[in-house]
Amino acid sequence: MSFFKRLFGKSKKEENKEEKESVLKLPWLESSENQWNVRLLDLRPLINSIFSASSDPKMAENAISYGGDDGTSFWGIKPNNNRTIPANLSLPIDTVLESGVLFTPNTMEHKWAIYFDGIYLIFIRSWLRQVFVIAKTSQKNNQLIIENIIGEFTENETPEFTIAVLNFLLISHAMGEVVPAPLPKELELDTNRAGTWAFSSYGNMAHLGIFDENFIPLPKGILRSHSLLHIAVAKSNMDEIERQVKKGTNVNLLAGDGLATLHWSIACESIESMDKLIELGADPNVRTLQGATPLMNAVQSNKIEHFNLLLQSGALVNAKDNRGFTALHRAAEMGHLEIVKILLSKGADKTVEAENHTAFSLARASENKEIVELLTDI
Repeated sequence: MSFFKRLFGKSKKEENKEEKESVLKLPWLESSENQWNVRLLDLRPLINSIFSASSDPKMAENAISYGGDDGTSFWGIKPNNNRTIPANLSLPIDTVLESGVLFTPNTMEHKWAIYFDGIYLIFIRSWLRQVFVIAKTSQKNNQLIIENIIGEFTENETPEFTIAVLNFLLISHAMGEVVPAPLPKELELDTNRAGTWAFSSYGNMAHLGIFDENFIPLPKGILRSHSLLHIAVAKSNMDEIERQVKKGTNVNLLAGDGLATLHWSIACESIESMDKLIELGADPNVRTLQGATPLMNAVQSNKIEHFNLLLQSGALVNAKDNRGFTALHRAAEMGHLEIVKILLSKGADKTVEAENHTAFSLARASENKEIVELLTDI
């Protein structure tokens, strides 16, 4: 059985089809043309033109089977390959990286799922639902330190290549940043094969490629997980919410998407999760990475019950996000008349300007006539 078929579940016919579809002249980006100052292979013409397929329905099912999976079913599973290498990697975290989800695939073009059990990073080949690599970590001084790596991402790869792939997957998948993907040095003179290899290995997450396995780019952001607390909130699991907070998880922790648990609770139909979080000490004015408060998100979602509970719990009506917009700006633009009335009754300032807009100007631009009348000074 060929390496590609064993690893990716594709027949030789399918491989040939992909190779024909990907006969593109992949361009090079010289060191002066990119922020990393190294020569890179531009994979974008390829990843934007082909799609993954499998003749094995089980593998196709596996590839998109991770929705709602918190990863705990993979905890404690070791890779078939027990090769262990030391690693000298660290990534910035926000005080603590909590157990949970770092990346889950939602299309067949996503080739990896990544979870964290509090000690080990777990890398799962999505089509196979098989653990390929785990990495032991520790946390210190706002850094996740990768101490050693067990397993391989590809067959017979060097330790340097393993480290480079792990670093790439964490930054590109878990942190959502575009960085060069490691490519096998032996494919450097055959860029078409290198592109096909990159798509099979990384799917549509590899935009640029590099053939230097010692190249380890640094991230711009901070590594965060969708914690088990966030997932319990999304599932309205009251017992698990309480258990996670009582075991020490920060109730105001931001997830990988930059949202706190209270923001996640707004997606729930009932206010039960939100009420439980507030009872456990959640800050009603906690901010997202963009500076939005839960009240602002409740306004955007037109969730009146959640909105009222936040007001009762001390949410600030005139709080501004990082761009200067308030909850009233959002309500006025989106036409949420009832919410506008409540905000005004609670002292919302209709004169606040953000990027040359007031709530009035946004309501007028959206032709929300009743709201325009409420906001018009007489």
